[in-house]
Amino acid sequence: MKAKHKLYLLLFISTLLLIMMIDNDSVSAKHSDSARLINVSDINEFQSKGFYADLDGEWNFFEKMLLKPNEVKEQLGRGIGKVVSLPSSFQAQTGDINSFGTYSTTIKIPDEYVGETLAIHIPFQYSAYKLYIDQTEVAKNGEVGQESALHTAEMSPETVYFNTQSNEVLLTIQVSSFDHIRGGFENSIYLGEASIVAQKFNSNMIGTLFINGCIFIIGLFMILFAWYRRQEHVFFIFGLFAMLISVRSLFSVPFYYTLIFLDMSWLWGTRLEYILTEATSMIYVILLWKWHEEEFSKKIMYGLVTIHLALIVTTLFTQPVFFQDLFFNVFYLAIPTFFYLIYVIFKSIRNNNKNAKINLIGMGLIFLAFFNDFAIGQNWYQAWTLMLPAVAVYVMIHVILMSKSFAESVRKTEQQNKQLLALNASNEELAVQLQKEMKQKDDFLANTSHELRNPLHGIINIAQSILYNRPNHLDEKTRNNLKLQLTIGHHMSRTLEDLLDVTRLKEHRIHLQREYLDIQAVTTGVVDMLEVLIENKNIQIEVRIPSDFPSVEADKNRLIQILFNLLHNAVKYTNEGTITLTANVEDGMAHIHINDTGIGMNEKTLRTIFEPYEQGDSSITAIGGGLGLGLSICRQLVELHGGIIKASSSFGEGSVFTFTLPLAGGSFDGQITATTPSTMDISELSIKETPIAIHHAMIEAFTKNTSSSYRPRILAIDDDPVNLRVLSNVLSEEQYEVETVISGKEALKQLEWKEWDLIISDVMMPGMSGYELTRSIRKSFSISELPILLLTARSNPDDIYAGFLAGANDYITKPVDAMELNVRVHALTNLQASINERLRMEAAWLQAQIRPHFLLNTLNTIVSLSDMDTSRMALLIEKFAHYLQSSFYLKNLDKVVTLKEELDLVESYLYIEKERFGDRLQIKWEIDEVNDVMVPPLSIQTLAENAVNHGVLKRIAGGLITIRIRKEGGYAEISVSDNGIGMDEERAKKVLTALPDQKRGIGLVNTEQRLKRLYGKGLQVISTPSVGTTITFTVPN
Repeated sequence: MKAKHKLYLLLFISTLLLIMMIDNDSVSAKHSDSARLINVSDINEFQSKGFYADLDGEWNFFEKMLLKPNEVKEQLGRGIGKVVSLPSSFQAQTGDINSFGTYSTTIKIPDEYVGETLAIHIPFQYSAYKLYIDQTEVAKNGEVGQESALHTAEMSPETVYFNTQSNEVLLTIQVSSFDHIRGGFENSIYLGEASIVAQKFNSNMIGTLFINGCIFIIGLFMILFAWYRRQEHVFFIFGLFAMLISVRSLFSVPFYYTLIFLDMSWLWGTRLEYILTEATSMIYVILLWKWHEEEFSKKIMYGLVTIHLALIVTTLFTQPVFFQDLFFNVFYLAIPTFFYLIYVIFKSIRNNNKNAKINLIGMGLIFLAFFNDFAIGQNWYQAWTLMLPAVAVYVMIHVILMSKSFAESVRKTEQQNKQLLALNASNEELAVQLQKEMKQKDDFLANTSHELRNPLHGIINIAQSILYNRPNHLDEKTRNNLKLQLTIGHHMSRTLEDLLDVTRLKEHRIHLQREYLDIQAVTTGVVDMLEVLIENKNIQIEVRIPSDFPSVEADKNRLIQILFNLLHNAVKYTNEGTITLTANVEDGMAHIHINDTGIGMNEKTLRTIFEPYEQGDSSITAIGGGLGLGLSICRQLVELHGGIIKASSSFGEGSVFTFTLPLAGGSFDGQITATTPSTMDISELSIKETPIAIHHAMIEAFTKNTSSSYRPRILAIDDDPVNLRVLSNVLSEEQYEVETVISGKEALKQLEWKEWDLIISDVMMPGMSGYELTRSIRKSFSISELPILLLTARSNPDDIYAGFLAGANDYITKPVDAMELNVRVHALTNLQASINERLRMEAAWLQAQIRPHFLLNTLNTIVSLSDMDTSRMALLIEKFAHYLQSSFYLKNLDKVVTLKEELDLVESYLYIEKERFGDRLQIKWEIDEVNDVMVPPLSIQTLAENAVNHGVLKRIAGGLITIRIRKEGGYAEISVSDNGIGMDEERAKKVLTALPDQKRGIGLVNTEQRLKRLYGKGLQVISTPSVGTTITFTVPN
């Protein structure tokens, strides 16, 4: 860099630092009758479900006076007090850090929120205070006093919930501070709907904990790494720096250390906050010195460390006001220190130090974040605080740099190892030592991978539980952060699996279980697994392998791994375009090609792309991350199968990866570690052998536990007829009725006209994979209405996660153990039978629960008719008796009853209601001639009762109920209409949805579920407010 450019850069940084150090706490204070009224409508951050606003602005301030709300009005009437802007400190308002006083303002609440539950959130302050809303004391933090002896400060946040019947609210806050240089009210107060205030608070807490947790784990990993490699001191210092940053960030928000150290005093909380700040700064100086030892003067480093240690000791043994003032005075030393560090870094850049540019970028990032946060604290403008994200990015940049540096050192070590072994074959001692170091490296990688898997999966599981179990409590930003965390977590999990595979391959512990595979089916399944990676990219993956392509001889798990790694690599380096898979046969081998339209590779990268720890140049691709193991593992796995892998590419024009596999039944010159079964023994590929005694005992136990003669109906899907035949043989014919199809499309057709209790599907099938079939089924049947069991060749978390994400209930890995298959099928079919039985019992129970007022009113009607019209009384008694008899009829437990039986019950019920309500209830019947129709018991009765109670009788004048049955080809359409009060579209959707806390509408929900279970379609609700409602369903003749 030219000297002139250096000078401009230093002048620019100096100007920013000087602006930053200006004491901008001066807040305009003026004498006035009173502060202007804060209108929330003017500053409201309108959202879809309410409002959330800060109360920054003009407040009345009464210095050296602790006033109650009624006294505030008196003092304002006398013209006492002045107007100040909050947030700000006592030092800015009075010129004295030790002071007390009263703040007051009036808030105008929007009319639509008067009477609603609102909340005021006060973040931690460095003062004691009391909060009054109108005339009521609602919050207290510490002890407010007019002198230090009567004053006790706390720093806990407060959230106050209240209701107001007025759109103007008087807020009064008594404040005192004698302990802290930032006393007063330095943090904004927030007002909003109770739910939104809580959501904002929780989102902030989750985000802070997540970022600091990631930084802490990174630091812990670096310290563990340094423990294994004692000579790598910089890893230990960096790990300590990262852990201190994360703990310091948590302690800067006193809510967290209040939870952790419940009995910690305010004094020690403040001391720890400053000690951690000073310790973090000191470790950072040592870290920079280690990175730039040649350029960084050791004397200056010792001097800076001594200053930090002196500050730590002073903080431990003096009072807050003293050490805070000392801290901010010493802080001015940051200016020459900063310039010195810039000088060191530029000198390092000139000396080609790899860490220098990263440190320059990181320091600039932290400086900008510090300036942003400082400006926000000074109320120059409002924005997000950036220090914690900036530190997190800075740490991650160094982690990536150190990881790549370590990977390069490992690669260089391997290269040096080969060279030394070739040049010094006679030097056995040196060779043994190098092998020992390589073994330690491999052991470290393997051990570290094992140790990191459990905590990593714990982080992923916690993030998933927060994201999917509490979606309504998270704002959009937090949800996106959690999704990003899951993406990163799964990527790290795959990286750990790659590290383990590298170790297994080196130790020759991977044995192939060969079988004949349909490459088109396997490829389609892998593409489905990658859908989540391309959903936000303009990429299409096309499989152009014909369905009649010859089978290949390979290990299914390892073939999936090869295809997944190659496709994942193509997706990673393709921003938009097409990834195409093709195949051809040449010289008795299958050649599979993956062609992408990505960024391509230069010749240098192409020569080393299949070497371990090699990857595309991130400076060219703008894509970093990963250890460069995926393609190396692919090469070794392909070679283990007896094939080869190669790549061709032009920079900017995409790449083509090609690998070969032996065709089924072809010759193979390599070592076969697992004998390939003949066609006659192919059933062994699908079902593992179970001891006969155990198998018979299991079948006998299942038969004994099955009291019903009903055989669950199972639909099995697999593109291999042999596997289907074996599956049918394993599942007992006495217990199950099994039907088989060979494609997903045939399975969907079967679902249209038959009732099934369980779906068993293979994952890798041509045309439509098991994942796609599961997603299609879930569009019509929920996870409880029709269980799905997937058969997968791999127990890899990615495969299992893809299955559950598609909607599967369970999975089982192939080769399948017969006993395990029977146990899982038995559990799923029993669960399904229990759900069906519950629905029928629930319907019968609902009908049997005759409401007391209905019974009493009917009896009263009978008594009244005894004096007026005995013939009507007799007929009413007959209908009432029939209604009671039908309500307790055992046939209500059956799946279906005749249409006549159901209509007789409905007619009795409506006759009773007609006698009770007279002209308010009109009944109209429009029924075609249908004699061969069966309907679920109590289905029409439920709709009729709903129309009476929730439709026409909600009107004072009553209304008309029309029961209509129309014959449509092979189906009968049954509808119940009323001209009652009707519903809006949102409520019409909810009446058929079962909610955990639902108290009404269970009859409709039960009918909906039974209809969908029997016929695949439920109720159709059409309703218009003030016009009426029509509920329709269709049953086959």
